[in-house]
Amino acid sequence: MIARFYRKKVRLLKRWARSNRLFVGAIVAVLIIGTLAYTSYMQNKRLAVNPATYTSLLQLIATVESKGNYNAYFGNASNTSIDFTKMSIKEVMQWQADFVRQGSASSAVGRYQIVDTTLAGLVRQLHLSTAEPFGQATQDKLAIALLERRGAERYVNGELTRDQFAANLAMEWAALPKVIGDNPNDSYYASDGLNRSLVSVDDVRNAIEPISP
Repeated sequence: MIARFYRKKVRLLKRWARSNRLFVGAIVAVLIIGTLAYTSYMQNKRLAVNPATYTSLLQLIATVESKGNYNAYFGNASNTSIDFTKMSIKEVMQWQADFVRQGSASSAVGRYQIVDTTLAGLVRQLHLSTAEPFGQATQDKLAIALLERRGAERYVNGELTRDQFAANLAMEWAALPKVIGDNPNDSYYASDGLNRSLVSVDDVRNAIEPISP
């Protein structure tokens, strides 16, 4: 009896579908288009990095580049006589230019040892006013921009391996090991006579590990 009931319902449904072909076709088309659109959306949806997960990596970079000192400059990681955090970005850029003119081999300043050309590029990229203070928050923001420039988002989206991301970071910060290739514990810039790696490959890997959406 139940089977007869369902067969009757199926026959009625088929009759209804035949008499409403355009309507049924429209529903099917909407379902197909919706499914394809959702699939495309999910495939193209990109993960953003949670900024809080950069903490370990930023701390590692700061430790080896400047001993964590926001007022460090090339050759003087322990500097306390010049307060870069009280200067504007424009004043820091002028200081860098003067420092190089006086014979310094590098213009690196701040907690993350950002050189003059990199600083100028970040100002343009982030649309910063050069009147903005070169304070701790600004320096951290600049460092995060460099992490993202070197592939942090690509890393969390699975487009870079951890070692590939680490190797990119070594091109930005000379105190980090190059990780990939011959002599992976060496600085990417070891041949310039100024720089050497100050941390192990495993330390960099461990600092990258927490980075996530």
